[in-house]
Formats: sequence, C-alpha cells, structure tokens
Amino acid sequence: MSFIRFNYNRNLIYAIIYWALEIIYRILIYFNWNYFRIIEKNDAMNEYIYLILLNIADLLAGFLVIYIQCSLRKEPVVHYNDTDIATVSTFTKIDIISRKDKFFHKNKSFIYKICIICLLDYLNRSASFIFFQSNKDAEHQNIFIKAQTDIITHLDIISRYIFSYFILKTKVFKHHKFSLILISIGFFIIIPTDVISVHFYKQPDINENFTFKYIGICTIRGILFPFEDTIVKQLFINNYILPEYLMFFRGFGEMLIIIVITPILYFSLWQYENFYLNHIDIIKVIFTIILYTLSSFIKASLLLKVIYFFSSQSVSFLIISECITGSICEIIKSLNSEDLEDTHHLIFLFIEIIVILITCFGTLVYDEIIVIKKWGLEINVASEITSRANLETSLISIKDDEIEEEEDFEEDDDSADKILLESIVYQ
Repeated sequence: MSFIRFNYNRNLIYAIIYWALEIIYRILIYFNWNYFRIIEKNDAMNEYIYLILLNIADLLAGFLVIYIQCSLRKEPVVHYNDTDIATVSTFTKIDIISRKDKFFHKNKSFIYKICIICLLDYLNRSASFIFFQSNKDAEHQNIFIKAQTDIITHLDIISRYIFSYFILKTKVFKHHKFSLILISIGFFIIIPTDVISVHFYKQPDINENFTFKYIGICTIRGILFPFEDTIVKQLFINNYILPEYLMFFRGFGEMLIIIVITPILYFSLWQYENFYLNHIDIIKVIFTIILYTLSSFIKASLLLKVIYFFSSQSVSFLIISECITGSICEIIKSLNSEDLEDTHHLIFLFIEIIVILITCFGTLVYDEIIVIKKWGLEINVASEITSRANLETSLISIKDDEIEEEEDFEEDDDSADKILLESIVYQ
C-alpha cells in the first residue's frame, strides 16, 4: 500500500494552464519590465491603466456569455394563467433552472453580493496604484517584488482557510489541520528569509523603505482577495450561476466604478501633469497591452473555474506559482552575477523554494488532491469515504447473496423432507 496517493481530477487542467501562463507572465515582468511601462516615469498611471485592462479582460467574458446563450437549445415550457389558459414559451435550460431556483434577477442578496465583489475587486486591483500615487519618488524597480509576493501569497492562503471556516462553514478534519500546520510553518519561515534578503542581499536600485511600505499596502490583497473569492463561492453554491456569467457581471459592475472614479482622479491628481508614452516602439507596447489583456482574461476565467469546480481555498495552489517564479528568477540573477553576496543569497533562495514547495504540498493535501494514507489523515477524505462506502456496499451484497443461498438450501431441505413424509403416509 502506497504512503501517498495522487487523486487525479480532470479539472486540474485549469490549474496547469494557469500555472503556465502565470510563470511566463512573471518571467517577462522580472526581466523585461520596460515593455510593461506604457507611460514613461509614472508607475502610478501605469498601474491604473493595468487596472482598466483587467476590467476589459473581465468584460471579454461577455463573448462567452453570448456563446453559451446561443449554443443552448431552446425548450418549450407550458404555464397557465389565472383563467387556466395555457401558453407556451421557450427558454434555455439555464433559464428554466433559474426560474425554479430563484435566480439572480429574483434574488436581492445576489445583487448585493455582486456589488460587494465589484467593490472588493476594484480595491484589490488598486493596491499598487495607491502605493505609487502616495509615493511619487518610488518606481517599480525600487521594489523587491519577490518579498512582497512571498509574504502576501502566504497571507492570502491562510486568509482563505479562515474565511472558508467562518463564512462557508467548512468542516475541518485531520488532514486539513495537518496541511494548515505545514502552511503556517512556511509562512513563519518565509517572512524572516525575505526580510533578510531585502536588508542584506538587495540589488542596488532596491529601496528597503519603499519595499516594506509596498508590502504593507498590498496586505489588503492578502485579505480582501480571499474574502472576495469566498463570496464568489457562496454565489456558486447558493445561486445557479456559471463562472462566465459571474465574470461578466463583475466586469460590468467594476466598469461603472471606474467610469465614476476615473474623472475624479484625473481632475484631482493628473490634470496638470505631463504624460509621455514609453520610448520603446509603440507597436511593441500595443502588442504587450493586447497580450496582457488576453492572458488576464484567460487567467481570471480559469481562477473562477477552479473556485466553481473545487473551492475558494483551491486558489491557493494557483497563486503559489507566483512565489515559485519569483524564486526561479532570483536564482537566475544570482547565478549570472559574480558578486559573492549574490552567491550567499542563493542559500536563502533554496530555503525559500523548499518552504514554497512545502506550502504547495500542504495546499494539495487540504484540497484532497494528495491523500496521505498514514496517521488517520485519509479517514475523512471524500475519495476514501466513497471507497469505503463502495466496499461496504459490495460486502453487504455478498452477505445478502449468501443469506439467499442459505434460505434456498433450507427450502430445498424442507421440500425434500415433505416429499419423504408424504411418501411414507401414502404407503
């Protein structure tokens, strides 16, 4: 019997595609940030432009909504009015289920939750903009992004489990506690190693003060993003809604927020500022914008798919890819450097990679993708419960068959005795 078993799920393809896109995107940012600077020497404006591009990525889900509506077969539905006169209407399968389950257009709580999701998403995406706008002298290259990613990602993971317990009322079993211990150990190891990296092994352009301020402001992402995804999972559970629909509604609601707030920001902050486009070829900038928008659209839809098919905690496995990519990029930079301090920095990087892999392992154990068949950790895993139920069912059926055979045998004996008795009486 193997110690660890991998629980394959065909929906894991969403996580694999997300990892591939995230790794490519992060590597491009680490080594080619200039291609992502649309406005020269104004990272606050750049961050706000990318916030708008993320909103456009959400709105692209409208094409998926149209495709779903057009591809669904219309079905006739008979309903009666007060005078018992029958009329026939045609609805898609989603419309029929929606009317039976009191879908969003009949549910006020749905509207309230969508508004909360839009507001939270806007605040989360505005974190970087808020930092650069409040620190005019700071630029993207002044921030040690890897430290921010590691700390905020681990905070995000822990927050997801807390919200799922208190909001979704998720039951915590032994394997959940085991994975939470692993993740907590990783969190308390990753913080000091990143702080040491920022203080002792930073690059010449890195500003320690700006880095810690940036981490402090981005902490809202580590709390509000998990809260947002928890509410999203609530909608998936309580309201029949597909991820594509939710993504489009979120994009539409956030677009309204942007339309209201952007003019206020312009006239209060940017009216008298001069903006210059990036000196890099404008064609390359446009290509980067299109590529970023499309990749963001795919990643956002994949993330919602993971929440839909798994849980809001399962997003933890997706965002771990950010930490892995950051560590790989830092190792490449250190290997290419001849500085002795960078060589020493490799030790911390390898420690961080080990910690990140432990965290990744913990998230897979929590989501029951990896099952540890030791110390009773597999007892309350869904797949193991199903296996035990199937085994008990098969044993019961076997026992029932044996009982039926015994009863048939007894009936045969009784009939034989009866025939013998009748023959004796007849004689």
